[in-house]
Amino acid sequence: MTVKTALKAAAAAAVLAAVLLLALLPGCGRKAPALFKDTLPDIDPDPYTHVSVSAASEPVTIYKPPVDGSGYRYGPSIMYYADGSCDAWFSTPGWNGEWDWITYKHSDDGINFTGEKVVLMPTPDSMDKYSCCDPGVIYFGGYYYLGYTSTIVEGGVNNNVFVARSKNPDGPYEKWNGSGWGGDPAPIIYYDEEASVYGAGEPSMVIHDGVLYMYYSWACPTGDHIRVATSDTEEDWPARLTYRGEAYEKVNSRHSADIAYIEDAGKFVAFTTQYGHDEKSGLFTLESDDGITFVESQYVSESMYKHLHSLGVSRRPDGHIQLKDELFVGYAFSDGGSGNWGKWATAFQPIKLELYQGDTHPEGNGVLGVQCGEWLTERPEDPPMIGIGAYAHVVEMYPDDKNVAVYFVWLDPMLSAYPLEDTGKLKFSGYDSSLIDIKNFRISAKGKTGETTVKVKYKQFEAEFKVYVRDSYSQFQGNSGRTVTEFTPVIDRYELKVGEVHLPQIRGLVRFSDNTWAEAYNSGKMSVSVKRFPVTYEVSDPAVISVSDQGIITPLAPGNAEVKVTIAGEKSFVVTVIVS
Repeated sequence: MTVKTALKAAAAAAVLAAVLLLALLPGCGRKAPALFKDTLPDIDPDPYTHVSVSAASEPVTIYKPPVDGSGYRYGPSIMYYADGSCDAWFSTPGWNGEWDWITYKHSDDGINFTGEKVVLMPTPDSMDKYSCCDPGVIYFGGYYYLGYTSTIVEGGVNNNVFVARSKNPDGPYEKWNGSGWGGDPAPIIYYDEEASVYGAGEPSMVIHDGVLYMYYSWACPTGDHIRVATSDTEEDWPARLTYRGEAYEKVNSRHSADIAYIEDAGKFVAFTTQYGHDEKSGLFTLESDDGITFVESQYVSESMYKHLHSLGVSRRPDGHIQLKDELFVGYAFSDGGSGNWGKWATAFQPIKLELYQGDTHPEGNGVLGVQCGEWLTERPEDPPMIGIGAYAHVVEMYPDDKNVAVYFVWLDPMLSAYPLEDTGKLKFSGYDSSLIDIKNFRISAKGKTGETTVKVKYKQFEAEFKVYVRDSYSQFQGNSGRTVTEFTPVIDRYELKVGEVHLPQIRGLVRFSDNTWAEAYNSGKMSVSVKRFPVTYEVSDPAVISVSDQGIITPLAPGNAEVKVTIAGEKSFVVTVIVS
């Protein structure tokens, strides 16, 4: 059964088709997105009124991984508009050492999502160098803001939240750099607790009453939570994100949440999955009257595919929903077989929202979902292109090097890579022309040292790589003779309370003589040898705080203290801790 036939089989899906026409967008010969003008007036939420969710028709599989390999499109962020258009962003596998990328699709008819394109990749040798995943998109002020998860630590731990923006849903995107937009990224949510666990990630954003609500996962040694921070909607809003509290604790194998504001009820609703990857997995909702504190509401698995996880719900550009809107959820799933981690199909499924009064249903009705029979596919013989990639993320050169070749691949929807032979259509831009010159995809240095980022475009696809012109190569592998050249604090001031549950970890940004860098904090999870470059901590007042061998601060009594942090006996810095 085709996607079109399956969706037309249900009345709700037929209405959905009228709601999911693609908005034509600026920069691509398209119109600006059609924003809704029917916003309902604010109402006071009724604590005895709740939102119920039910499946409106059967799920439709929009992506299948290959029989002979892995693949996924999980955690979709889905946006629809007043003229019936729809955009969707997905986590997808990366290539050449990058774990995850983010792709984009649109639908002209609400049935066929086509034209997939890689729209966000890691920035080489930066704070997001390993991945861009878990998209969460909001639109305001003429920009699409795409929140995502990444880390600099191998093993998928110590994650942070980042954000990029674009005038168009399919890019090009510029990343928040800590003070503005563009260049190397800086986290907007920095995970500062013990670094052997997941950390922060999986963002979802909502705008209500002029306030931007940022929800994100926070998995630390004391538990796994969804947190919330708020800001205004000015262009530099990431600089003013303020932590507001823990929305709820993730239990029963709940995954990331997609939060929406239900205008008819005046409530915030978190859409997530429960018992993820399990036979009894299903959709779970939590509700909030203030957008900060959420309570359990409903569990439903009936008519959904089993072994589902990483769910997203369709929302208006500001993250709102009205009950009259024809909605759907997207989720990843498999057959539950062993060895299928990272091998997931993706389904879109129409849902229906209603209001009711009475008891909530966090236990569900006991009816489990359905098992999908055909969820794998054969690789196509003539696959389309969805992106390009560079063989070398970083190119190192001497000041007198000439004609250093760079090579690229194009990638299909299964993320199989093929040599890009049509090099005459490659366009290079954004680099420092006083440092290097690029002709016929070959780089020549101009006699001085420095670094620059090169943007590459092939048709509608983009990538980038970095060029370092140096007097010595590092190969980014380190060597036994390297020394510390710089050691600075990631955070230089902490304000804590006695009895604090979430204990921060002091970290230093270390740079070495071979041009490599990392965060250092005495852990086997980091890329710095603890044996060769141990970090020590000297506390000025042990009655106020204690600091563990891994840099974990424990507040003991009100007062001020300083901590001198030294790496390998070579370089030091001082941080201040204020305990109340």
